[in-house]
Amino acid sequence: MKYIYLTAFIVLIYSVGFPQSRDNLWMLGYYPTSNGKIDIDFSSGSPILLPTNRNINLSYTLANITDYSGNLLFYTNGAIVANALNDTMLNGDSLSPASYTFSGAWQFFGFPVSQGALIIPVPGDSMKYYLFHSSADILSNGDQCPLHLYYSIIDLAADSGRGALITKNSVLLYDTLSGGNLTACKHANGRDWWVLVSEFGHPAYYEFLISPLGIQLVRKQIIGQRLKSDGQSTFNRQGTKYARYDTTNDFDVFDFDRCTGVLSNNIHVAINDSMFGFGVGISPDGSKVYASSAQFLYQFDLNATNVAASMTTVAEWDSTYSPFPTLFSVQQLAPDGKIYIATTSTNDVMHIIDSPNNAGVACNVLQHGLQLPVINDHTVPNHPNYHLGPLVGSICDSLSVGLPHNIVQSAGLRLNPNPASNQVWVNYQFPNNRDGWLEIYDPLGKLILKRRLYWSSTQLLVYLNEIKSNGIYVAKVFDDSGMFLSTEKMVVAKY
Repeated sequence: MKYIYLTAFIVLIYSVGFPQSRDNLWMLGYYPTSNGKIDIDFSSGSPILLPTNRNINLSYTLANITDYSGNLLFYTNGAIVANALNDTMLNGDSLSPASYTFSGAWQFFGFPVSQGALIIPVPGDSMKYYLFHSSADILSNGDQCPLHLYYSIIDLAADSGRGALITKNSVLLYDTLSGGNLTACKHANGRDWWVLVSEFGHPAYYEFLISPLGIQLVRKQIIGQRLKSDGQSTFNRQGTKYARYDTTNDFDVFDFDRCTGVLSNNIHVAINDSMFGFGVGISPDGSKVYASSAQFLYQFDLNATNVAASMTTVAEWDSTYSPFPTLFSVQQLAPDGKIYIATTSTNDVMHIIDSPNNAGVACNVLQHGLQLPVINDHTVPNHPNYHLGPLVGSICDSLSVGLPHNIVQSAGLRLNPNPASNQVWVNYQFPNNRDGWLEIYDPLGKLILKRRLYWSSTQLLVYLNEIKSNGIYVAKVFDDSGMFLSTEKMVVAKY
């Protein structure tokens, strides 16, 4: 049996020289524990447990974010938003209006839904953040599910730098939704975000694009299985796979297109073990996915020809109580490359998948491998991959991040006027005596219009009849050999 139990003293040894990130800080602690709460700091490369006197209780729902130096900015338990001083942020109370969420118990203990809140930086504004959060409602037939997806906006510059909710409880979506399961992935341009939310009782996913223009519902996609219970969902670090597991619909995995936000190639696996727990996590290299089913922990090989047939039981509950049964529940991939698993009850341990890239039992599941000095109530943070970069070289890398300067400017592309309304002059100069093409793409990476360019000319008037909506578009120039020559962003403002 292997335990990890570290004290604050070790922080003195590892306080410098390690990279920081926005998800290095995990926060745990649940009433009525008598010995306070803890933070888990991964900035040293290993989990350091730091006792804290935080008064706010954390349950299933936790979303928090730090700056790039590892300093806490704010966090939420689904009921309130707290600032870095562990005080309720200005206008940060009474989140997610609904009779169930406003009950006294959940306002005190925290929201009892896994992935019930999600923090996304506002693209283009370093001081503002979107907080997505859902309600909890009781339907007439007795089913419990959210009827509202809300968003709030946090401005960290407000209230003398302590932060405030300048927008709160704005309804983004009204529908019967699956409990929790708020997940996000970076757009292929490396700046914008996709946020996915699943519908209750239907095989449907709402796909929202978060950009400097705001929040846009791009589509409601019908795919996969009918979703009729809470669960957990996640993207791999690479942003190419989306996985979901719950004990009613069992296990599903999809391919994900970071350019368009579209799910595809659904693989469904029925797991008939009659268990009640749920959780899902994906290995750092994206090759293995793990499903928690209370008594059992399963592994699937995403590179296998038959993913369903690759299912392997990598751990079975060892009958430990601490003080309650330490069954497998929700998961989170940590900055140290290991997957940490909360238990299905209020316990003082977490499980660890020590080598999640490895196949079968070589992944080395350490049951109750992280000993906690406080009680944890199903809590793992809902951290998307804040550090995923652009898909360099793709048509959706519309910000030209990572493209060599001499290539980007080699055709001398200039657009005038910019912003444009109904027409734009395209100024260019081909360096190689070849004709070529102008292509204009929308924010989703879809080709909207294409025009012929001749090397013997340097200017073309293009009418923008095919563009129907205002927004930021991307113009790209290629020569007839297919060589990419130049790109420029174009703002369209028709009215």
